[in-house]
Amino acid sequence: MLTAVKEDTHDYRSTPPDYDGLWKNIIQELFQAFMAFFAPDLYPDIDFDKGIDFEGTELLPHILRQAKGKRYTDKLAKVTLKNGENQYVHIHIEVQAVGNKKFARRMFQYFYRIYENHTEPIYAIALLTDASEANYEDQFHDAFYGTEITYRYNTYHFYGKDEEELKQSPNPFALVVLAGIYASKKIKIKDEHKKSKEQKKQEREETKFDHKKILVDLAYEKYRHHPMYLSALLYFIDYIMKLPDELQEQFYESLPIIQNEKEGKNIMGMEKLRDTPTFGRLIREIEEAATKQGLERGMEQGMEQGMEQGMERGMEQGMERGREVGREEGKMEGIEEAERNVAKKLIGRDYSDEEILELTSLELEEIMKLRKSLEH
Repeated sequence: MLTAVKEDTHDYRSTPPDYDGLWKNIIQELFQAFMAFFAPDLYPDIDFDKGIDFEGTELLPHILRQAKGKRYTDKLAKVTLKNGENQYVHIHIEVQAVGNKKFARRMFQYFYRIYENHTEPIYAIALLTDASEANYEDQFHDAFYGTEITYRYNTYHFYGKDEEELKQSPNPFALVVLAGIYASKKIKIKDEHKKSKEQKKQEREETKFDHKKILVDLAYEKYRHHPMYLSALLYFIDYIMKLPDELQEQFYESLPIIQNEKEGKNIMGMEKLRDTPTFGRLIREIEEAATKQGLERGMEQGMEQGMEQGMERGMEQGMERGREVGREEGKMEGIEEAERNVAKKLIGRDYSDEEILELTSLELEEIMKLRKSLEH
């Protein structure tokens, strides 16, 4: 279990979610799953083994500037069909906006701008992510004195989608849609007219907390063994469902993967999550814990190794000193034995003890013992 350390998350909550970047990122990262979920009619005919070309597909900056104040994003992907033909897939995502007549006109403008530059067919789909808005347009029509045009496009409307059905879907984009619904739909407050602005805001944030926890738990439950899906979903959910500081701290501490170190470490290989407020923090804490554990283990091993090396060195030095002492003692014993032999010869020639004492380094007591032993 990791020890939670509260981080400064002011920057994370001081800026609104980058809806444009979040949607572009997850569409490109999980494009095959995206097409399976939103374009089931076209999906079976695409040869995904040939790859997807997103290069140079950012759409018409001058048109985007004309719609100043609107928040939406576009992706243009070039795919190859199984029959060998190329196909352009135009994905237009309207974030927190109503699919009205102006929107339908803009869809048509995108179509003819792409059409005049490319000869391949165009599959257009608009995702209307405002789950609180029931009305939408799915076609553009214009007529003037016999000149008439009707342009229809595919739509996926987040309003009215069955949340339980989305939870059961095996496609990861079902959770992306569910996150979009939770992030955009108006939350009803019980007895709203009796509560202050702060109380209503607090209840809405608490509901968002509950929704975020549901989404993360579902993502981990469904895709814990599918790192690419799990990483993309956790990144998207963590940013699109931003929480205030206090609730973010509670959210972090309540996650099952925070309490389960083994499961938490499964996140470590997901470098994409390093920048997220929740899972980036988890990664950093695991790394810090591992570093601390490594340092402690390194110190223990260093001490053990030092003691072993010290003992080995001590034994080597002791043995060397013993050999030196032995050599010195052997030399002394040899000298003393030679002097005793000389003293014995001098005793045999009737030298006095005093004379032998002067001629050798033997002690008087030793000379007397030698004389007595020879008399016997």
